[in-house]
Amino acid sequence: MHNPAWRPAQLYTERLASIQHHFIDVRPTVRNTEQPDVIHTLPVHLAVATGHPADALQPHYLMEALTRQLNIQTSTVAAHINWKLETIQPGRRATHADHGLVLVFATANLEGVRLAYTGIKTLSATPSSRFGVLFSGARDGEFARRCQQRLAAGAMQFLGIHLHDLGHLSAPGPDFSADLARLAGEVHELWGNHSLHNQQEVNHT
Repeated sequence: MHNPAWRPAQLYTERLASIQHHFIDVRPTVRNTEQPDVIHTLPVHLAVATGHPADALQPHYLMEALTRQLNIQTSTVAAHINWKLETIQPGRRATHADHGLVLVFATANLEGVRLAYTGIKTLSATPSSRFGVLFSGARDGEFARRCQQRLAAGAMQFLGIHLHDLGHLSAPGPDFSADLARLAGEVHELWGNHSLHNQQEVNHT
């Protein structure tokens, strides 16, 4: 015969048993089926002369604005892909062996052209490298074109390298958003062409 004094304890135990599902997580574990993020690292060679105009597009602003624009435009067509811009230290190669596309940001003057050429010569040790050259700080569009032509001619003549002309980007102003979107689109296209070229080479080997 049960001791009546134990009845409250028994009722308390039974109540705990009846409500334990509120406190114990018995939901099955759901595996994360999403693919991990793919990071496209775009190395940037800064050929910024000491006389880079203060009212021209500055390197740190370019890095931040272009990274943001690349990620915005990528997110509309491909999920789980992020872009990161990585500055190449002077005199050094990119941090990964096959750095593919390299963005060259140069001051639109003779010193900027010389710095850009020197960097491209160093980085061209990797045969698969492709270079897109962006100038800033020119007094007008014609002078920027002459800088591009001078650099492209030297790279082709002495290094056998074709440079992709990414034009001239001024400091932020009324047309900056459109110019930045245009630049990001060209970088996307160059990156895609480079990836396709590499895949074709792999298929032929």
